[in-house]
Amino acid sequence: MKIQILYLQGCPCLLKTKELIEKSLKEMNIKAEIVEILIDSEEKARKYNFAGSPTVRIENEDIQEDHEKMYDGRIIYGCRIYFYKGKYYPYPPKEMIKEAIKRKS
Repeated sequence: MKIQILYLQGCPCLLKTKELIEKSLKEMNIKAEIVEILIDSEEKARKYNFAGSPTVRIENEDIQEDHEKMYDGRIIYGCRIYFYKGKYYPYPPKEMIKEAIKRKS
């Protein structure tokens, strides 16, 4: 399993996001490659269809199932907001990460 974290330089949520991914994998006893991808140009943002920092993808799919509806294909060159169970978060909550891992394993 490959997990990508796409982020902007200086993202305040990068470390927390990576920590939650690592904890989720450990709790679920699943091994995965975690790849951090710095989005440092508009070209890269378009290449990765960047939806804001941090963006988490498992096997190239965004962990927010309905993210395409939320972002309507727009490139977001700023902070990302996750919506999960009626609340907004600046990074994906652990349960959202675990649900996404289950869908891919």
